[in-house]
Amino acid sequence: MKILSLVIALFFVINPASAVDFPTVKGWNPAGEVMTFTPDTLWEHINGAAETFLQYGFVELKTAELSKDGVTVAVGIYEMGSPLNAFGIYRTELPEDAATVEIGGQALISAPYQALMVKDRFYVKVDVYDGEIDDAGGRSMLQAIATALPGNDGLPKVFAQLPTAGQIPGSQRFTREAFLGVRELKNCISADYDPGAGATVQFFVMLAPEGTTIDTVWQSLENKWKAVPDQGEPILVKTVPYRGLVGVIRSGDAIFGISGSESEDALLNSLERFSARP
Repeated sequence: MKILSLVIALFFVINPASAVDFPTVKGWNPAGEVMTFTPDTLWEHINGAAETFLQYGFVELKTAELSKDGVTVAVGIYEMGSPLNAFGIYRTELPEDAATVEIGGQALISAPYQALMVKDRFYVKVDVYDGEIDDAGGRSMLQAIATALPGNDGLPKVFAQLPTAGQIPGSQRFTREAFLGVRELKNCISADYDPGAGATVQFFVMLAPEGTTIDTVWQSLENKWKAVPDQGEPILVKTVPYRGLVGVIRSGDAIFGISGSESEDALLNSLERFSARP
């Protein structure tokens, strides 16, 4: 019995429940072997970019070449441990002002040579090695991969904490470290907003890192940021180079904030939107 128990234990260590085989992509044929990379070997595949992936909780990468109608692509499926981590690393590789589409969680087709997608805890990169892929072909392939992968479509549910009114579609982000370039702002979800005056502002929610509490995070901010007096709720502000005035307010188990305000009055007015979201 002891030997049997040991064999069972080793099976689950070697074959973790989170591991997913490379999916069968409808309409595409395998053109090579599946390669697997772990946190210890990821640098062999992407070298200098590996550190950022590890920062976002990278678990495993499976890559394979697929072919269809004279087109050969390399598909990399990065398992990131959680939908939020996967979305975060996807956004770091997305060009600014990219026009995204709703496939899986979100996707970008950069015809004729690349397509990117996030679905649940997976980040998918498709690079064309032979031939070209147009927008319709990219959409079709990404949809086939999304259908084959487990998990839920749509953005991580935590983004529902951001106001929906005025939110610019496709502007959502998740930043693990140094949001806005500020060291103390970590684990932040954010989105851009159009206040109707020609300039955009950015709302964000700071989540408590694993192993700590929002109380601890707020106390660390209180030691470094300026408190705005005569407010019903505690509000902290800080001037950030190239970002202007940034303000945060404590609400329940999260810290809400805004950047891009031209004055303290404008910032305080904008923060009120959090209490009236969506």
